[in-house]
Amino acid sequence: MPDHDFSDDELDTLPVDALVELETNAIQFTQAHTQARYSKPAAAVTAAPSSDYGDEIGEEDLDDAVIIDESRSTPAIIQGLQRNAPSQAVQREQFRQQRYGTIANPNPQHPLADSQQNRPIPPPPPRFSQTNQLPQRAQIPQHDSMRAEQGSQPSVARDNAADEMRRQFQELLKERDALKSEVNAKSGEIAIVRSKNDQVVKEAQRKEEALNKLHADKEAKWKRDIESTRIAEKNAATERDFVKQDLAEEAERVRRLRRAQEAEKKGASVTTPKKKKPLPHRDGFDDDEVEILSPSKVSPSRFQRRLAGSPSKPGAKRKRKTVESPVGALEVTTAEEPVVEKSLHQDFILDDSIIESLGKQDDRFDFIGTMLDHRVSLDHARTIQELEKYALPSSPNESFQSILLGKIPTLGFKKPQKDLPIDFCELLISMWSNCIGEKYYTPIYLLIDMLTLALELKTTAVGPHITDTIVPLAQLTADIIIIPRFQTKPTNGHEKDINVSACLAILHIVALGCMSEHQHIIRFWKLMRFDFVLVMLSTNHPIPEFEMMLRILSTSVFRDSFGAFMGDSVQSTQVVNNILERLTYPMSEVPLLPGSSEKMDLSVLAKLRFKVIQLMTSMTRSPFASKAMAMHPLVIGRLVGLISDEIDELYDYKARHEESARIISLTTRLLYYIVTKFDDDIDMQKKLAAIRGGSQKYLLCLSRLNFSEDDLVLESGIEPDVAGCALEMLELFVTPEEGDAIHSAFSGS
Repeated sequence: MPDHDFSDDELDTLPVDALVELETNAIQFTQAHTQARYSKPAAAVTAAPSSDYGDEIGEEDLDDAVIIDESRSTPAIIQGLQRNAPSQAVQREQFRQQRYGTIANPNPQHPLADSQQNRPIPPPPPRFSQTNQLPQRAQIPQHDSMRAEQGSQPSVARDNAADEMRRQFQELLKERDALKSEVNAKSGEIAIVRSKNDQVVKEAQRKEEALNKLHADKEAKWKRDIESTRIAEKNAATERDFVKQDLAEEAERVRRLRRAQEAEKKGASVTTPKKKKPLPHRDGFDDDEVEILSPSKVSPSRFQRRLAGSPSKPGAKRKRKTVESPVGALEVTTAEEPVVEKSLHQDFILDDSIIESLGKQDDRFDFIGTMLDHRVSLDHARTIQELEKYALPSSPNESFQSILLGKIPTLGFKKPQKDLPIDFCELLISMWSNCIGEKYYTPIYLLIDMLTLALELKTTAVGPHITDTIVPLAQLTADIIIIPRFQTKPTNGHEKDINVSACLAILHIVALGCMSEHQHIIRFWKLMRFDFVLVMLSTNHPIPEFEMMLRILSTSVFRDSFGAFMGDSVQSTQVVNNILERLTYPMSEVPLLPGSSEKMDLSVLAKLRFKVIQLMTSMTRSPFASKAMAMHPLVIGRLVGLISDEIDELYDYKARHEESARIISLTTRLLYYIVTKFDDDIDMQKKLAAIRGGSQKYLLCLSRLNFSEDDLVLESGIEPDVAGCALEMLELFVTPEEGDAIHSAFSGS
């Protein structure tokens, strides 16, 4: 702006508001100048001027100077404030309002009149004695300069507070995310625990219902047993009374015969027989003879008196003796008694051993009668008649009928009663063996069928005693058919004469008979050949023969062995591994029909698989067999593959839905037992690598079973405890994070 020369008169003519405005502007300018200095990096020295018009500062002015260290003060961004600062007039008005309040403007024409109307009127400025100088500017107190020095601190503090709030906000977001993840994890765990708890509750209810049903069945069975025992006791008491009565009659008859014999020895006199009084009814029978033949109607003492000629009524006259007769005795010539009569009297003399044997039951004749009445079928002639048509090539004149009938009278001679069935079976086995030795196979089916009936009647009494002869013979007979069939070669038409199923059935009956004693069943399996077992477990044979071999194998589950006995433990383990490989083959493959290029029907295969799983489940009773299944390289993988395939069949809802559900339940329990019992010894990844996609199938089928619901249609056939078994196996196989992912995938949450 241009310079102006002011005079005292001009100052006097200035309004009061102008001086106040100038003072306000000076103070505000000083504050702005101080803030600009704060932005410098180095420390600055600010001195309060002694005069508003002095340009130079002397040494005496430094006495009132205030030193401000800008490095310790709060920096202020002056440029930003200047850009955003309002106009100078507005700043002056704001400062004036903040410091002095509002006053009334005496000069309404002044530009600040509108903003100063309500401001109180300050006292007039003092008059100056010098006319050539303006009134001296008041010095800024020290506390005012410090207050100006700290003017920028609130804005910086606000920035720091904003940064702190942002940092806290970010921390709160992170904490919120962490809590959200933890809540999700906890919810998953709670869902798993709740599911497991529900399974436990259902299992407990199922067990309770099973126990109640078992107790009810046992109670009903006990009641039936008690009732049958009561009836049997009543029948036994009745039969005992009849036997007692018969024995009394026989004893009375024996005593009578003995007395008659003694009387004959003493030479009792012979008297003339008394003439019988004719009966009025003329029925042809005498009362005395009827009473003698039926002594049970009278007491023994009364019967004895009648035999001795005692009078039947009291007071009756006794028969006179021959010497008392007034007439001499007649001379009677008695002929000698014939020998036949004496022998007749001898036959009626019974000793105590014969009387005791009358009450014993002898079933030897019943057994022989049953065997002679045997028929292969109802429309077939008796076997004893059919055997007349056959004879060995070495002795064509002697038929099998004549051999059998000629040996029957000598069976059990001078032996206990129990040896008769054994001797009869040994006779049939010898005839069977002769046919095999001379390759005469036509009558073998008759001998095997009759021998089967004998073993069915006397299983435990005969089976252990014929094991040494019949077990090798039955295997040798079956080899004639099964070896060519296993090698896919022709059987030379011998199948019409040799029935492999009949040979296996007779082996099964003998094995059942030997199970009553441990030593007998051990001897049976020592006679069984391991190669015979392996050949019979081939799918080249009909399904009934395969299933019959499974039944025979079920009798070989022992604590320390399974299958045929071998001398070396290493060989025994190898034999068991080979048996397990043959057993589990139908689980992973659909075999061809015997002698055909067509595959087996799935419904028939499902029944076969179920029976194989039943056998393997029974093998868990043996620690040796259980460990063999766990250590086998294919068993676990094939079980997993079977479960996966049957679950797919289950959700396809085909006709064999119930069969698939049964197989899934039984196989899952078997797999659960093996995995949990031998968890430390099993490398699941290696076991599952035996089948294609084993790990994925394992996770998928266990997850399906774990999250299946028994109240749905497709899963209705699966047992309630299967889901719990699947959950435990799943927890052993996956990590908690993988478990949460599986739970999220299947639960839909």
